[in-house]
Amino acid sequence: MISQISIENYALIRKLEISFSSGFNVITGETGAGKSIIVGAMSMLLGQRADLSVLSDPTKKCVVEGVFNISELNLESLFKEYDLDYDSTLIIRREITPQAKSRAFINDTPVTLIVLKIFAERLIDVHSQHHSLLLNESEFQLNLVDQFASNHKILQAYSSLFQQYIALKSSLNLLLETEKKAATDKDYYSFLFAEIEDVNPKIKEIESLEAELKLLSNGELIKNALYRTHSIIIEHDFAIVNQLSEIKTLMASTQLLHLPSAELRARIESCNIELKDIANEAITIADDTRIDPERVDFVTQRLDQLNKLLLKHRVSSAEELIELRNQFDEKLNSILVLDSEIEAQTKQLKAIENELTITSKELTISRSKHLKPMATEIKSVLMQLGMPDAELVINISSKNSFTKNGCDDVEILFSANKGQQPREIVKIASGGEISRLMLAVKSLIHSRNLIPIAIFDEIDTGVSGDIAAKVANILRKMSQNMQILAITHLPQIAAKAESHFWVYKKVQDDNTLSNIKQLTHVERVDEIAKMISGESVSKAAIETAEDLLRN
Repeated sequence: MISQISIENYALIRKLEISFSSGFNVITGETGAGKSIIVGAMSMLLGQRADLSVLSDPTKKCVVEGVFNISELNLESLFKEYDLDYDSTLIIRREITPQAKSRAFINDTPVTLIVLKIFAERLIDVHSQHHSLLLNESEFQLNLVDQFASNHKILQAYSSLFQQYIALKSSLNLLLETEKKAATDKDYYSFLFAEIEDVNPKIKEIESLEAELKLLSNGELIKNALYRTHSIIIEHDFAIVNQLSEIKTLMASTQLLHLPSAELRARIESCNIELKDIANEAITIADDTRIDPERVDFVTQRLDQLNKLLLKHRVSSAEELIELRNQFDEKLNSILVLDSEIEAQTKQLKAIENELTITSKELTISRSKHLKPMATEIKSVLMQLGMPDAELVINISSKNSFTKNGCDDVEILFSANKGQQPREIVKIASGGEISRLMLAVKSLIHSRNLIPIAIFDEIDTGVSGDIAAKVANILRKMSQNMQILAITHLPQIAAKAESHFWVYKKVQDDNTLSNIKQLTHVERVDEIAKMISGESVSKAAIETAEDLLRN
């Protein structure tokens, strides 16, 4: 149950605190006093959207805080799921700052609005003034059937599968779009890869070929130079080694007489040996130097191939060509991986579709099974609400596609009068009839679910007289199993409550403010009498009020 709510700087409310009882609580007050503002603040507390327009003083933040007793609700696992510390007293706080920032807290721990709403859905059902209009919406009607059928677990399983289905379908569509582009890219990259792969460049190959071509192109010149070198050193009439031998002989004739001449002779001998070695190596190199026109043509053509690729791809080395080839290969492999991924995701999607089909059929079976019992029970409550001739037909039809709620459409057809064919609610029901129908539905749903708190904002619209008393009895009966907070303008309903709160307006510092107080028994008599006869309270109205409170 909600034991207390505090509201600060919200619309016409500057600051107030309300402590509720565990059973039937009623809120009354004159039109425009701020009764629905309190419901709006509570809705904001439970995760509804809010903006700066709710700030009474735009320079201060708005704070709404609720204190709940959850000791009997078995919510420990929910706290654990969202890594929150459990306590039997739950404090939810919502803040809107002047900078339009929204903040939410559970037991002083910051949480997202999504988490806040998840907790709120386990605690409170809020029925606002426009809520009855939802009776005309197919999705709302389907939700009512699911609540009556207690389809929570099946819906949870279906919802999990559906989210996977949507995510996977989106991913697969993206892959398929990528594949369309990849089909063109595949041919392009295959051509570029094959072009380089066919040439098959090697590391440092261009430098090596250029050096070889330079050697091959000058083979004759090199051979001639080497042979001539050998001839000049060894074979020529004036060969260098012969000249050196003569010099060596001259030095030998003086070496005994002149010590430096001996040193010169030794050095000449060394030069003679070195020159002979040079001559021999020159002839060896000359013999090994090839003159190969075919090899020249091959190397020239090979360099031409490589240079064309360099020019085409705007690179400057064989290493860069090899890197490009590897990149094209990676792109082709990624396209092949894309094909494999599409195949895998297609199979996965098919598997999830099969599971969705099975789960959606379970939902359809469960829903179909509960349509007639639900209609019967609603009609039973409507009889208690003064509509003995009401007829209710709930139809279900199948869709050809998966939706977030399964593959079913539900339509509730209604008639309030005997002999009147059931039709769509919006086409046949008055405001009062819709209010009673909604109350019947809500009482039925809440009797089957574990939501501990229900808030009704003028569920009695269009109702009066004896029917108002019947509505009050239904609400009182509901309050035996849950906490009820009802905003009403009917004295019959106000009198049935265990706690009665009165909302009023006052002017303070030239500002109109809303406030609330819990009424004593005497004050209740006076307030209910005013609800009966207006501001001019008659003795008869007071007697009627006292009589209502006694019964």
